Amino acid sequence: MNDIKVTVIITPRDRYSGVIECIENLYKVTEQPFLLKVLDLDYPKVIKKQLIKLLATKDNAELIEMGLIIPMEAMRKVRDDITTPYVMFLDNDSNVTENWLPPLLEVAALDNVAVVNPLTLEKAGVDVGAPLRNHLFTNEITFLAIKDEDYLIEKKHLRRALPEDIPTEVTPSEMFELHGVLFNTEILKKLELPQMVIREHIDIAMQLKKMGYKIFSQPKSIVIFDNLGTRMEYSDMRFFFFRWKKSLTWQASRLFEQRWGYKFYAEQAMYHWVFRRRIFLYCRWLHIPISAANFITRIAAKIKTMIKPVWDPVQDPEGKSINFYTNKEF
Repeated sequence: MNDIKVTVIITPRDRYSGVIECIENLYKVTEQPFLLKVLDLDYPKVIKKQLIKLLATKDNAELIEMGLIIPMEAMRKVRDDITTPYVMFLDNDSNVTENWLPPLLEVAALDNVAVVNPLTLEKAGVDVGAPLRNHLFTNEITFLAIKDEDYLIEKKHLRRALPEDIPTEVTPSEMFELHGVLFNTEILKKLELPQMVIREHIDIAMQLKKMGYKIFSQPKSIVIFDNLGTRMEYSDMRFFFFRWKKSLTWQASRLFEQRWGYKFYAEQAMYHWVFRRRIFLYCRWLHIPISAANFITRIAAKIKTMIKPVWDPVQDPEGKSINFYTNKEF
């Protein structure tokens, strides 16, 4: 067991279903030895039985019951049980692809590297776009001053670009996302893991920046996540609405503001994002095709913003924002 370098931890993000496919795919495409911890955040009985049966056939896997908690709390609770040099956090609606691990480990072995992003692609789902497009290659944190107050903006580079248009070189990044990401375990254990459902990856990235650690994106490793396109079961929707309820997202924003002294420009847009996804999920639950579901969602969102507009006082705020780290004392 001493030659095992990575533990894979699978946790729900937006749904429960998909976890069996995620696990089976992981074993199918991963040649290197690994340990697996599957976090049970109150899986329905049917899926729980499937998990127990599947993991009973694996000598490197365990199911850890945690009850209905948010993913960051689960991450915090499992962290001290990680014994390998590296840990891959993988959402249960995401799938790794062939040869995903060696490129990540190659970059992770470099000096002062805390996090390595795979190239994260999203399937067709909520929002119109190509059947498979870029979700995250690299990103940065910028800010914009409005009435003497600075608002942070997360800028994703090459958002929704086609996979063939993504650079192939290892590239520095200021942040990551938790659909699938590799951490140096020793560094992970030094971090605070805040009780957040949004912006948690930005909080962690800012901590790493203060500590002098590096984040890289490795596009030779690819993770593909389901952008809510697959129809949810009723139990999935129960978890989604718990995970994204307004009180938790609002509390996460206030906690970030308390910890770092900044608000996010897109805070109200995030609440609107959740509303749009609720409509989309109901449509898909009713077996409405993705294209029609997106159309209905756009109409509902437009009506909502006519009644209660989303705060957005600046035209092209992302284009007018400037890099946070190079323009602020941090």
